[in-house]
Amino acid sequence: MKRATRAWLELAAKDLTAAQALAADEYVANIVVFHCQQCVEKALKAVLEESDLDVPRIHGIHRLNAMVQSEASCFLPLSEEEMDMLDDAYIDVRYPGVGLLPSGFPSKHEAEQFLQVAERTYQAVKAFLLSGKNAQAQ
Repeated sequence: MKRATRAWLELAAKDLTAAQALAADEYVANIVVFHCQQCVEKALKAVLEESDLDVPRIHGIHRLNAMVQSEASCFLPLSEEEMDMLDDAYIDVRYPGVGLLPSGFPSKHEAEQFLQVAERTYQAVKAFLLSGKNAQAQ
């Protein structure tokens, strides 16, 4: 695995670790959600890096996942609904008055749902990168 790929994966792991550490506290559920989105974004960028593809300065999970599928032949366990959820979270949980839901910030239960998606995606990316399949796709 390339050094830059490992750096992206390590940053994703740190976001995942932060989300896991904060998950029990509903007061910071929006921060958990943000770290989950960041984990998935950085994991997808790790795949692009390892596949010798340009890593764009974008945050959209839909767009990054499409690139990972079409250009790196990496198919991750992300549903359309989960990608929508992660894309919405990037802005919504960071600024006052926006909130993730019409009623405000996410609940602890919703943060736990994000955490499950981030954990599953991180593990799938890590397995893909360690399998060497990405080298075969080039």
